[in-house]
Amino acid sequence: MALAGKLICSITGIDATGGFHLSLGAILEGLGYAAPPIMALLFILDDEVVKYSPHARAIRDVEDEELRSFFYGMSPWQFILIVTASSIGEELFYRVAVQGALAGMFLRGTELMKDAHGIACLTGMLPLFVPFAQAFAAVITATLTGSLYYVATAPKDPTYVVAPVLSSRTGREDLKKLFAVFYTAWNERRQMRKIYSPLLEGLLALYLGFEWIQTDNILAPMITHGIYSAVVLGHGLCKIHDHRRKLRQRIQQVRSEWKNAKS
Repeated sequence: MALAGKLICSITGIDATGGFHLSLGAILEGLGYAAPPIMALLFILDDEVVKYSPHARAIRDVEDEELRSFFYGMSPWQFILIVTASSIGEELFYRVAVQGALAGMFLRGTELMKDAHGIACLTGMLPLFVPFAQAFAAVITATLTGSLYYVATAPKDPTYVVAPVLSSRTGREDLKKLFAVFYTAWNERRQMRKIYSPLLEGLLALYLGFEWIQTDNILAPMITHGIYSAVVLGHGLCKIHDHRRKLRQRIQQVRSEWKNAKS
């Protein structure tokens, strides 16, 4: 993604570094900007919130599926390397290349009219979004990010369903009713996952886009993105490990109770 972003920057003629310069202020700003989204998502993913909110449950399902499919089983060094590389690459591509190119395109839209005179000079006010070019570029980039994430991670329909074969007509009717209830609940959660998965990515991209506008240093969004991913994903992995540990303990307890009852 970083190489693709550099190519876009070279074509559009914008700064490929995104104003990067190492400074204590940028580091502190990155740390400060990381706190609100981390606290918000950790609150949503809390067990008590998930228990009472189907929307929070859908967000938890999205996060857990991503963790199990990609991050689970990694060593700590692999996890740190992947999070760091993804944070740097995504910021260089989405923020510097895409958002920077869009903002530059909007700002250059009035250069053709700067020498106009008389009534023609009023056309320099068009398009009306030019004074808000940076903000519009951030919004469009966030929308693009969410759309790409929707296409890439939309849950697929199951290929087949395994079900027992029942000989009695009553049993088959009961099984159909059971499947109808199950499918309704499953499809509702599936639709919410399709919504919340790209929505979270889009909101994060919008937040990071405005952070880059405020700080004018791509280092701050990189730090924010990296800390956010590390804390949220690390918290999720710890939850999964804790649940599996409790499950193993419960299985051992049941086995020991069964052996004691048998003896």
